[in-house]
Amino acid sequence: MSFNSPFRRFPRREISITHMSGPFDGKKLTFPQPAVGEERILSMGRREGSDVHLPFDNQVSRLHARLGCTAVPTGSSESLSSPYVLTFWLEDSGSRNGTFIEKQEDPIEGRVSLRPGILFRIGRTWLRLDIPLSYD
Repeated sequence: MSFNSPFRRFPRREISITHMSGPFDGKKLTFPQPAVGEERILSMGRREGSDVHLPFDNQVSRLHARLGCTAVPTGSSESLSSPYVLTFWLEDSGSRNGTFIEKQEDPIEGRVSLRPGILFRIGRTWLRLDIPLSYD
C-alpha cells in the first residue's frame, strides 16, 4: 500500500459509547481518548451539559454516573514509539436508582473496572462501552 493510497489508515483515537435502548437506540457518542498517562472522565445524567446526556429517562439522576478512561503507558516496542493500554472504570455518583452492569441484580458500589463491549444500565437506559478504535 502506497502512502498516497486512498485506503491509508490515520489514527482516530476515540472511545465511544452506544445507546442500546430508548429513543436514542443505536446512537453512538464519541470522545477523544486521553493522552498517554492521563485520564478522561465522562459524566452521565439528566443534567444539561453531561457528556452522556439522558434527559428522556426520569429514572436517571442529574449526575448519575461517571465513566473513566486512562491511557496507561507500557514498555516501548520497535513498532511503536509510545505504546499504551486503555483501562476503563464505571462509578455511580450517588444516584437514587443505582448503576448496573450487564445482568447483575445489585447496583455497583464504588468504582468498578469496565471492559469494552460490556452493557451497563443507568435508569432504564442501556449503554455499551464500545471496543476502542485507533484507526479510521
